Amino acid sequence: MAGRTLCQSLVGVSRRSFNKVPSIKNTRSITLSRPLFNTDHNDTVSVETTSAETLVPPADILKKVSMRRTIAPAATMTPHNLSIAKLLAAGLHLGHSTSLWEPATLPFIFGTREGISIINLEHTLVYLRRACNVAREIALRGGSILFVGTRPGFQDLTIDAARTCEGYHVSGKWIPGTLTNAHQVLGRHASPDPEDPGRPPKTYKPDLIVLLNPLENKIAIAEAQLNKIPIVAITDTDYDPRLVTYPIPANDDSIRGVELIAQVIASAAKDGGFRRKQLLDQKEKESKFSRNQHYQQQQQQRR
Repeated sequence: MAGRTLCQSLVGVSRRSFNKVPSIKNTRSITLSRPLFNTDHNDTVSVETTSAETLVPPADILKKVSMRRTIAPAATMTPHNLSIAKLLAAGLHLGHSTSLWEPATLPFIFGTREGISIINLEHTLVYLRRACNVAREIALRGGSILFVGTRPGFQDLTIDAARTCEGYHVSGKWIPGTLTNAHQVLGRHASPDPEDPGRPPKTYKPDLIVLLNPLENKIAIAEAQLNKIPIVAITDTDYDPRLVTYPIPANDDSIRGVELIAQVIASAAKDGGFRRKQLLDQKEKESKFSRNQHYQQQQQQRR
């Protein structure tokens, strides 16, 4: 009996204490409090309250950003840290079906797998490094580089590659006559000559074209050949690599792989531009030093 009465009394206490707990169904926000205790007992205790609504950013701050831009790369790809494993992870070894095979790509093909041509990434690495050397040398000599990527999904990576090396880009449709009839196509967009406004504005041609999808830009290749402009292009197993100056045998359908190639070439061009600035600064310092020496010698002779 004593054990039963004790159990009933405990149950009654627990029920009474549970009924005293306030309900939070009607509350709109839950406040989180954290007391800040001071060692001095004379000071008052301050409490910071943070509501759940303040933890959510307002809707106007959230902007629509593409998924490719939201995911930051782990490390910037450069010609120095390039390897076959990274090319394989980007899917650059996957070619097209054997029914679309171009016989001129035979030296670049490793074999076939379930009706799909497999590209030898050893050749891809060699030809990609050669293209990087070309882009670096052109940037070192002060040339301009044009990145062309007109396929859907290539626009953002084409613009980013051009901005990396301070180059130019064509992310929309290639306008016929951009190179062969530049005065009519690009003249209206060029700034007029400040010395002679009535004179037709000057248009410049790129020194190198990096073509990310050559299959859809045959007109651009034909215009570059007429103007003797070298072309670096990604050539898949369904495209003749002899039509471009510096082919890169790789998969041109993988956005991740195309971004890797464009980023590596842009990094090489950026390196060449940085070296050019260093050389120009060094020449300027040497010229200033020689002028100062010449001035000091003249002063000594006059004395």
